[in-house]
Amino acid sequence: MTQNILKQFERHLRQGRFFAKDDLVVVAVSTGVDSMVLLDLLQRLPNDLRPRLLVAHVNHELREQSTVEEAYLTAYCKQAGLALQVAHWPKATHPEHGVEEAARQFRYAFFKHLLTEYHATTVVTAHHANDLAETMLMKLTRGGQLDQLVGIRDQRLLGTGKLVRPLLLFTKADLYRYARARDLRWFEDATNQELTVARNRYRHQIIPALERENPQLISHLLDYRNQLAELLAWRNQELAQLLANVQVDHHLQLSALQQLPRFQQTELLRYWLEQAGVTDLKAELIAQLCQALNNTQKPQERFDLPGELILVKDYEKCWLENINKLPSQQQKAPTYMVKLGQQYPIDKQQEMLVTTTREDFATDDQVMEMWLAPDQLPLMLRPWQPGDHLRLRGGGHQLVHRVLIDQKVAAAKRRTQLVLVDAQGMVVWLLGRKWSWFDRPDDYRQHWQRLFIGITKQRGEDL
Repeated sequence: MTQNILKQFERHLRQGRFFAKDDLVVVAVSTGVDSMVLLDLLQRLPNDLRPRLLVAHVNHELREQSTVEEAYLTAYCKQAGLALQVAHWPKATHPEHGVEEAARQFRYAFFKHLLTEYHATTVVTAHHANDLAETMLMKLTRGGQLDQLVGIRDQRLLGTGKLVRPLLLFTKADLYRYARARDLRWFEDATNQELTVARNRYRHQIIPALERENPQLISHLLDYRNQLAELLAWRNQELAQLLANVQVDHHLQLSALQQLPRFQQTELLRYWLEQAGVTDLKAELIAQLCQALNNTQKPQERFDLPGELILVKDYEKCWLENINKLPSQQQKAPTYMVKLGQQYPIDKQQEMLVTTTREDFATDDQVMEMWLAPDQLPLMLRPWQPGDHLRLRGGGHQLVHRVLIDQKVAAAKRRTQLVLVDAQGMVVWLLGRKWSWFDRPDDYRQHWQRLFIGITKQRGEDL
């Protein structure tokens, strides 16, 4: 029995390539049967597969037995020649509510510290098939996104390394049989029997009841999980390809997005946001964002997202910005829809004017004659935004940000810099600094609008 489990464990590690022989691996050991079996299996690996081990133990100071458990593990590691690091979670810092979650956060902060401090590559924990089944059923009961039903993943990033759960293919019964056959010593946590904890109710009541209906419940759930994981991996490949067709320079091109069926739009939007680190997205929020991005009546909008991010919609594209990096003055500056002949303040001394005749300007005003296509009107005057760019002669483009840097514009002035954009959101003029180039058709004089655009000095009234 023990040899079968050891061989399965070894084969699983070789296939998964979770760590290499020379890696330092942190083993999370609570002294429960699961983690003691994990530690024993790692110690028994063949030389070409066995990594260097650092045992990590957290004394949560929740039970009197914790002192005994720590002393036993200390003696065990000394006898086995294993390095051990112990962290105490002081009882005085325990919260009145949410102790389990606070304890979990303390543990994982400790694991991250060890990864960094000892230059370890991996943390391994003893989560097993029953833990996975409990998580799947809890997620199914609570509701949420489909990919959450995968439950516990066998590996994920953690701090400067990764977290690996190599026992997910074994049931709790497998681990008990192995521990007894190997004559391992372990400690049972009495708090695991308390039915006031949701997971304990699934463990001791709900899953046993379902297993009475079908003893193969755990294996069937694992099979469903594997099927779902493969389907989700395929879905993500398809979404990555779709995203490549819709995204340009971290911006989503709305015309390309809007050509997709609505169900693909919502999935692609969710995938794009998750790739950017926006997690825990509710279906209602995704639906609202998708509706807004399809609303041509509101070409410019901003939406607050989790993680202090903002989704910016600006005519034909949208992108993400960190709210903490937005210039405060830029957020407060007004946006104007430009009317011919009306002056718009740039600062205390100057105003912008768009008109059809040069005579509306003084002889010393800075003025440019521009011909614009009908679909470029009306024009908008607004603060510049990350991603704004000017068209260059020959078909290229240049970011506004780069122009401001090249012209050595001071940071304070950059924050108040204005741009004149057309109805498509394309920059026509970086005010006072640079114009965009627009190729004209042969008959542009018959169909395009001739405009004079410039800056005029504010003048007092004649007395």
